[in-house]
Amino acid sequence: MNQAGTDIYRKLQQHLDTLPIGYPATESGIEIRILKFLFSPTEAEIALNMRFIPEPIKNIYRRVKRLGMTIGELEEMLETMFIKGSIRKARLEKGDGTEEILYQNSPLAVGMFEYQVNRITKEFYEDFEQYMEEAFRDEFSSTKINQLRTIPIEKSISPEHHIATYDELNNIFEDAKQIAVSSCICHKAYDLLDKSCNSMSERCFTVNSSALNAVNRGYGRFITKEEAFSILKRAQEEGLVIQPGNAKHPSYICCCCSCCDLLSNIKKLDRPWELITSNYYTEVDSDLCIGCETCLERCKMDAIHIENDVALIDKLLCIGCGNCVVSCPEEAIKLKKKDKEVIPPDDSTHLFLKIMDKKAELRRKEKGIE
Repeated sequence: MNQAGTDIYRKLQQHLDTLPIGYPATESGIEIRILKFLFSPTEAEIALNMRFIPEPIKNIYRRVKRLGMTIGELEEMLETMFIKGSIRKARLEKGDGTEEILYQNSPLAVGMFEYQVNRITKEFYEDFEQYMEEAFRDEFSSTKINQLRTIPIEKSISPEHHIATYDELNNIFEDAKQIAVSSCICHKAYDLLDKSCNSMSERCFTVNSSALNAVNRGYGRFITKEEAFSILKRAQEEGLVIQPGNAKHPSYICCCCSCCDLLSNIKKLDRPWELITSNYYTEVDSDLCIGCETCLERCKMDAIHIENDVALIDKLLCIGCGNCVVSCPEEAIKLKKKDKEVIPPDDSTHLFLKIMDKKAELRRKEKGIE
């Protein structure tokens, strides 16, 4: 590719780095190789003229018509980019009962990476993992505001705990107009590396417009509420960690195994507990614990170890998922509610605004501005 072609990807990298979850440069340039997988040069030019805020095609066209394409051709390209998972699509319901299609830039994760379920290759995933190590892990953890939160499995919650509405997993499905399920991108990636665990593959949920997007991209299928509850029950029985988007009204729910990139990368942080959004933690009754190690097998965060035949919980790693609670044959582990309850933002828009505000605050501190 000529220099002009390479320059467009560097400009796109710099543009995407302005998103709430940025896209920083590296010395190796691995981030450019990822962009070349996700965008053709023309698509990169279009994405460079898009915004993180959803907007109609006519707005985008004003900025790209100099490229010599018609608005119809732009619409076709935006749809291709959407199907490839390099941008997002939203739908705005209008007062007359119709809807307007809106398009927007997407962060790498949660976003473009997760949309590659049908396109992922071994080489792309290895590039993604390298980028995680070099720059992206530090980026997504920079504000300590996680994009996901942990909801404990139902059987681990004692009756005396008052469960907030947003921590009631069933409410997400009951309130949904549409539900879709798809294969887990992380599990599929690990399959390509011959490293995946034996957990169920089809266990990632999307709801409402995100469900429609997953189906239109070809990696999701619509399911009934009854099917959703059935899959969720099996996921909990397998000890998967239930993680919806960090909002009162999330658009997705991840059921994470040990293959999960988010969990595995959180464990590599110096202070992993700062990025864990959960209202619960676990405690062990040393008088009841017999050191059977059942809980060690169930913990996806490696937060438990045995000392003097008693299980000890590392509270810097525990995410309050409740898997060790329901698997303990001696009922020696209990889930406790934290003194200070963390209330999630209303939706993903408010979550990203919160992240942007935190970034601005950190920048002011760096400059010595109070």
